[in-house]
Amino acid sequence: MVSRKEITPAVIGALAAYAELPLAPGREAVINATLEAWIKDANELSRKMSADKYRDLIPATVFSHPVDAEEGS
Repeated sequence: MVSRKEITPAVIGALAAYAELPLAPGREAVINATLEAWIKDANELSRKMSADKYRDLIPATVFSHPVDAEEGS
């Protein structure tokens, strides 16, 4: 399994700076706790959904773009 670096407030600050997203002082710590939980759960879901028994599942939500009546169908 590929190991990942620990997410720290310093990493959050660096990513925010790289993306040119200004953060108020102290926000890194708040974001850090949320991001750690999201990543843990996202990785767990990814591992689960990679199992063969889920391979043929498709998303239940389908996104479509409405067609303007003047544009035709």
